[in-house]
Amino acid sequence: MKRVTKVLIASGELLIAASLALMVTGLAMNDPTSTLGSLMSYETARRVHTIASYLFIPLFYVHTAAGLLVIANRTERLKTEKARRTLVGAWTVLTVLLVVAGFTAFGTGRLALGSVQATAVLTLEEVAKHSSENDCWVVVENRVYNVTSLIDTHPGGRDAILKYCGTNATEVFFLEHNQNDYEALQAYYIGTINGPIVNQGNGTEKG
Repeated sequence: MKRVTKVLIASGELLIAASLALMVTGLAMNDPTSTLGSLMSYETARRVHTIASYLFIPLFYVHTAAGLLVIANRTERLKTEKARRTLVGAWTVLTVLLVVAGFTAFGTGRLALGSVQATAVLTLEEVAKHSSENDCWVVVENRVYNVTSLIDTHPGGRDAILKYCGTNATEVFFLEHNQNDYEALQAYYIGTINGPIVNQGNGTEKG
């Protein structure tokens, strides 16, 4: 039981670390202009957030399973090996069902995003050629998006997109949009920029 207690403590500490990572990266993504947002790019925050999310699930499972075994050891009716196996087995089944339900609920959206991933490597000069309402590309961080079909349906109006066609719109995008908007933008992704990018608003480079 000492081994189980050690697992309980270790998994609890790792859960705290994962939770902090989720909180910090979540705040950075929700407000890229904040202090946290200035310390890491949106893309970096999103990747760390995703990794922490996937680590959180098994850590939570292990931590809870260890906790159940500790409780079982202190409960007379659950001290038998069979009772403990049944308890952990039931928790395992419940966890699997919850994970499956979660992926079923959000899987469609994630698959949709994954289906638009492109391998094209582009330059800012190439992007600049697509600067009209009939052919509009924009750059956000180092990713290129063809937002031509978005112009007429953009909640902020046509002009909000048209004046940035063919340019690096990273700064203005993150000033006006949140995490959900960024995720929605991925449906228009067509490639990445090769090399460092200069933000038009402040003249600084982003690698």
